[in-house]
Amino acid sequence: MAQLSKRHSEILDILSRRGYAAIEELAAAFNVTPQTLRRDLQDLSDRGYLRRHHGGASANLSTVNADYDFRHVETASEKAAIARAAAALVTPGSSLFLTPGTTVDALAKAIAEKRPRGLRVVTNSTAAASILDKCPEISILITGGMWLGQNRAMGGMHAAAFIENYRCDLHMTSIGGIDSEGNLLEYRDDEAVVGRAMLRNARRAVLLADHTKFSRAAMSRLGHLSEINTLVTDRQPPAGTTRMIREAGCELIVANDEP
Repeated sequence: MAQLSKRHSEILDILSRRGYAAIEELAAAFNVTPQTLRRDLQDLSDRGYLRRHHGGASANLSTVNADYDFRHVETASEKAAIARAAAALVTPGSSLFLTPGTTVDALAKAIAEKRPRGLRVVTNSTAAASILDKCPEISILITGGMWLGQNRAMGGMHAAAFIENYRCDLHMTSIGGIDSEGNLLEYRDDEAVVGRAMLRNARRAVLLADHTKFSRAAMSRLGHLSEINTLVTDRQPPAGTTRMIREAGCELIVANDEP
């Protein structure tokens, strides 16, 4: 891999200390145009050093996810398309585990628009629960546990113990990252332990992952693609990734971005 320039190294140093920075402030700091700075960020993103967002970038760290509000903006249209495709798999009268995350928030919105009668949802996501609360036809159970403010969710062993009381038809989850061996990765053990409990107690597992998740590192191993029945993504993955998905025995659904 090509050596980083001095400016690229300094950009990464700023992001590692602050987590996020806007294009305008970085351009001013280095006395370059916003267009030049955008090219810098794109180059660093392509090489896996950072994550692009609308108007800025954040550090690509295996231990820390990006800010929740920034994740809502990041690949928002792709997440909406994935959510619509995944919501079509939810049938009235079924039971459902939902994990936290902005992709699952989009799924909750798509499910709420369908208003499936008799749906029972067990979740550790307060954000998803708030979205679904608009539908009196849906019954919602929320775990206790440790408050994970960055993800608008509950986590840890108490949340996982709550999950063990239930068996659901579907487990629908997003993920921090998927590595080249098909491992499903999260940023915190407090998140992963709850996800593992849901995966263990579901009859069918559906993973929602936009294309950026296939090149993203995270620290805590949640499971493996072979434990997932269906993967919903926004674009056809590269040949090697598609082969990995097929060898894991996982159905692949590529969402149409038309509403």
